[in-house]
Amino acid sequence: MTQAEGTPPVGHRPGRVLGWLTASIAAVSVPAVAVLALTGHPDQATAVGVIGGAVATAGGIQITVNIRR
Repeated sequence: MTQAEGTPPVGHRPGRVLGWLTASIAAVSVPAVAVLALTGHPDQATAVGVIGGAVATAGGIQITVNIRR
C-alpha cells in the first residue's frame, strides 16, 4: 500500500520536536519562577518568567491541513 501524495511519513519531523521543546521549556519555567520568587530572587524570577512566556508564545499552535482530491 502506498501513501497518498502530499502526506509526509509519520516520524520525527522538525515541527514535532520543536513543539515538544517549546512545551518543555514552558513547563520548566513555571516551577522555576515559583522557586526563585520564594527564595528571594524576584529579578531572576521575572527574567525567567519573561523568557518562558516568550518561548511559549513564539511556539504557538501549528495546524496542518491535508486536502485530498
